[in-house]
Amino acid sequence: MQTLKKYLFIGLMAVVAVASLNIPAAQAQGAVSVTIPFNFSVGSAQFEAGDYRLHPEGSLGSFLALAKIGGDTKFSMLLPGVNDEPNRGPYLVFHRYGTEAFLTKVVFSPGETYNLPRTAREKEIIAERNSGDQVEIPVGSAR
Repeated sequence: MQTLKKYLFIGLMAVVAVASLNIPAAQAQGAVSVTIPFNFSVGSAQFEAGDYRLHPEGSLGSFLALAKIGGDTKFSMLLPGVNDEPNRGPYLVFHRYGTEAFLTKVVFSPGETYNLPRTAREKEIIAERNSGDQVEIPVGSAR
């Protein structure tokens, strides 16, 4: 019975992986460009200040593709979110704790809002401190 559960789980994961693939033409939908003026973290990846292009990836927008202009693309898991300001354009939300900043929310449009899961490092900082600062950066459409 354990073996059957294992194969069902593997089969389900394969279906999810295939379902999250996109055709290349659809990958540019919802893309935004932004200049981030400080170093920051997304998941376990560290990023330097600079110009970035972001877009949801996968058929359900389940991943964030984050590419430094002229650099590599990194991916992070996205969770469905709520846009508290439906009349506002695209923007990013960062939480800053001292000199460390973490991307926590991406709003591509009022109906396309995502949260990023807290990292172990961010949880560690939160446990040591009472609060951090929230920084919001408006973004423009990708060219």
